[in-house]
Amino acid sequence: MAVTNFLFPDLSKSVERELAIILGEITHHIHPDIVSFITKENLSYQERFKSICHKSCDIKSFFYSGSDCVFPGFRRPINKEKSKGWKNNVYEKDGTILNDNTFPRHIWAYLSMNKAYSGGATGMWSPSGLDRFELAHIFSHKQDERGLEKTAFTEFNNNQEPYGLFTSASNVVLIPKGFTKPTDHMDSIKLCFYKRHLELYGNNLIGLSGFKGNVPSWYADIKWLDPVLRSDWKTKVQSLLQYREKYLKNKYANS
Repeated sequence: MAVTNFLFPDLSKSVERELAIILGEITHHIHPDIVSFITKENLSYQERFKSICHKSCDIKSFFYSGSDCVFPGFRRPINKEKSKGWKNNVYEKDGTILNDNTFPRHIWAYLSMNKAYSGGATGMWSPSGLDRFELAHIFSHKQDERGLEKTAFTEFNNNQEPYGLFTSASNVVLIPKGFTKPTDHMDSIKLCFYKRHLELYGNNLIGLSGFKGNVPSWYADIKWLDPVLRSDWKTKVQSLLQYREKYLKNKYANS
């Protein structure tokens, strides 16, 4: 006897607009003034990083036109690269430092509490209130996950790894827990976030240019949350950059 399969329709298209409006109202982007400050600081830091990083590290993956990469050298590994003790250590094959997603948290930790990220019962993440949020990357920092970017931009460089986007200040947004999945898996939502990024910061992306603008017709209905700029932001960002310089210098010196 044949088994009858019932059809369960995918109705997600009917709520995409509403989802985008909700996300626009609750997503925190880093203020453009902060991004601009980091970008300018990177112009001078590039040579210092070049002098201390692993000889195999391709710095072009982290320093590019408009780069606001906070932790050059850092990237997410693929599964076959996760040997024993891989986390936060130098991967000798390409001179990068492999990380599981904690280093992007340093950016928001400093902006919130002027402290480096630390988790657990005694860490700063929970007391700061940041544990109510998740971090989301708008543009992928892995080349094999840039399928939508490839169709959304007229020019796409398939030869340059986009590792700098892993800790790019403008590329890491803060979203309340439970709301990040659409930014990972729904193309219409992702395209809206692409456009919002370009509106806030211009094109400071590696390997992408000529956005086609193929966002949904209801994009104009989204009322985006304004980025926050506290009076002490520069002090906090300077502390963050001092932390990165000391950390990277020690890490590569000990590799």
